[in-house]
Amino acid sequence: MELRPFRSIRYSRATIAERGLPGLIAPPGRVESPAPGNIARLTSADDPEAAAKTLRNWISGGILEKERRPGLWVYRQTFFLDGRPFVRDALVGLVRLGAAEKGRVLDPNEPPEREQVDAQLAHLRALRADFIPSFVLTRAPLSGALATTRRPELSAVDAEGVRHDALRIADYAEHVELQGLVKNVEAILADGEEDFAAALEYSKDPAAAKFGGAKYKLSAIVEMDSPGLLVRPVHRLLSGFGDWNPSDLIYAASDFFETREFATPADAREALDRVSRLRAAFVLVAPPAMPTLFVLRDRPAALPWPADRSEGWRELDTAALEVAFFSRLLAMDRAALARGGHLAYTSDAAAAVAAVARGGAQAAVLMRPITLSEIETVVHNGDLLPPRSVSFYPEMFAGLFGVSLEDPVY
Repeated sequence: MELRPFRSIRYSRATIAERGLPGLIAPPGRVESPAPGNIARLTSADDPEAAAKTLRNWISGGILEKERRPGLWVYRQTFFLDGRPFVRDALVGLVRLGAAEKGRVLDPNEPPEREQVDAQLAHLRALRADFIPSFVLTRAPLSGALATTRRPELSAVDAEGVRHDALRIADYAEHVELQGLVKNVEAILADGEEDFAAALEYSKDPAAAKFGGAKYKLSAIVEMDSPGLLVRPVHRLLSGFGDWNPSDLIYAASDFFETREFATPADAREALDRVSRLRAAFVLVAPPAMPTLFVLRDRPAALPWPADRSEGWRELDTAALEVAFFSRLLAMDRAALARGGHLAYTSDAAAAVAAVARGGAQAAVLMRPITLSEIETVVHNGDLLPPRSVSFYPEMFAGLFGVSLEDPVY
């Protein structure tokens, strides 16, 4: 990756003192009715031109200010999951878009919906600024280089109890060291594909040719070996099916899956965790049938595997779910399921099971989290991950950093 420092646009000390940083930052994506001054008023506004006017007013009014000198940043997130503490450090800077083959950022995700890309593109064109860091993974040895005991310049705790700290790296020699660590090292886009796609498209727009920053994407780079890099499963909730008969569905699945019933969803999930990663598997919770473990057979009956997908792709849990369960057993692809309102997602297994128990869904499909090695295998084989295969926790928030795309690149 080609990494560059930047003059960050950030909330002024007076604004933070008056309103508190937790009320100013926001998760990526759509935020309904954000508080006055919240960054989501810029990043998810319905009217990009109005958001651009707001940005100009915030800068002229001192709500936002720009750093005088370029810097890189450590973005540290401290959090608990299942009662265990974790710390994840990211290196925040500008990453060159559309770089050469060696050291480029690879996107393993299915192309985002055009409507999402167009919305982000409209914001980039209007604001000429980027406030949402892309989440990028690398094998570069960053963790040790980012370790520090310095007090953060910015700090906030969000509604989920995640602490977000930002520590500025001002020293030029440190910039050079960090740039060297990531130079020519392959990277993988972990999240925010619609933002990244919009930035890449904007970088090729003749209207942006005179803007140095438009050739780069604000990014938060995390080492894959970081102990705070956590991947959560993405469970599916199914609803709205007529003539729903889970017992018949499980019986028909025997052509493709080995199935085993369990007394409780928790028992089935424990068994799922013991299944070899070389075999695709998941759990179906669909009363009145018992919770059932599905394990793809070694040689299942003919399945409509995409011809351009590798053997490694076929071993993914989400691939078997898409091809064998959704396509063959339910006779629907994921797009049809989504259009019909049949499909919802959650990373909370207990919430998924509870939704089924109270009648909020007909069934839950409980998944294992994808592994980083599986993601790398898919990328190196030139494949794309099936939709909703990955959920990293916690999200990278907007509002700690920002960059004007009109700025020169340092």
